[in-house]
Amino acid sequence: MKLLSALFLLLFTIGCSEKSKPSLDELSAAIEEFNVAFEIGDTTKLASMITENYVHTNSSWKSFGKEKWLSYMKSRREKLEKGLIRVSEYNMEEYSVELFENTALVTAKIISRGVENDEPFDKSFRVTNLWVFQDHQWKRAGFHDTLIQ
Repeated sequence: MKLLSALFLLLFTIGCSEKSKPSLDELSAAIEEFNVAFEIGDTTKLASMITENYVHTNSSWKSFGKEKWLSYMKSRREKLEKGLIRVSEYNMEEYSVELFENTALVTAKIISRGVENDEPFDKSFRVTNLWVFQDHQWKRAGFHDTLIQ
């Protein structure tokens, strides 16, 4: 009986650890979910998809953390709701992933078009994202962009 219990426990543990391994399909789905949340300004969803020690770096400002980024996102959401920002296109192209166990380095080109404060914008960025598999889900841990157009 003890042997049967030990065997069951071993098989259960192996089964659980297999379920918690990250997959590229799950990462792709998380990135798509994140991009949609960003486009529409869903700060609740975004907050749940970044790490506590998130680092955001872009071509305009010095690096900053989770709280400042979420504050920026809340401001952006308000502008979206008031119609001060209207996004007509937000796409991730030239997407590439390097997977390192529970970490992924994602590079891409982001195309963003629309109108902000009655001024049209048409921007392209090269981005690098660091994603980690944490608590059975992919979370973005770092971001960097460079304006290319």
